[in-house]
Amino acid sequence: MKKITLLAAMMIAMISTAQQTFMVDWDQSTESADATFTILVGDTVMWTWANVAPHDVQPASGEMDAPGDFGSEILTGMGSTYSYTFTAPAVIDYLCTVHPGSMNGTLTVEAVMSVQDQFERNITFFPNPVKEDLKIRSLFSLDTYEIYSATGKKVSEGVGEGTYTNLNTSHFPAGVYFVTVRSNDLTATIKLIKE
Repeated sequence: MKKITLLAAMMIAMISTAQQTFMVDWDQSTESADATFTILVGDTVMWTWANVAPHDVQPASGEMDAPGDFGSEILTGMGSTYSYTFTAPAVIDYLCTVHPGSMNGTLTVEAVMSVQDQFERNITFFPNPVKEDLKIRSLFSLDTYEIYSATGKKVSEGVGEGTYTNLNTSHFPAGVYFVTVRSNDLTATIKLIKE
């Protein structure tokens, strides 16, 4: 009986921490890196139309891992939304059938993953290497960032801009840097190359 109670408590804890909703701005400027995530079973992704053009969310051609009911109709209008809650592990390539060349991504749905691992796996810095403008994308809203040189000197810091943060690095000399980002009590550090 103790084993069953412990197992049930662990499952409830996993389910309660796994149920989050993540937002995606969905328009022709959405790059694959903006639309590629690793989430947990029970998480929801909500795509929000960021312009007035028609868009949809559909499994890519030949996609075998997508649930049968995954996908939206073509919707028009800024602020239109489509959301889906993922209930089983999968790797799903998806796209907008109206703009397949620019609006696509991959969703990896995992059964178990810590919140820290989910935070770290869903931070994208691009381009990397960078010449001028660096874009940081995260499923979690970023509170702050700090940039350190390879010698450990802090060269920049600032406040995050939600799930998308843009930085101008044109004034940094070429070299290796380390960018630390924070969201509440979550922290991750990524190596950045400045050309």
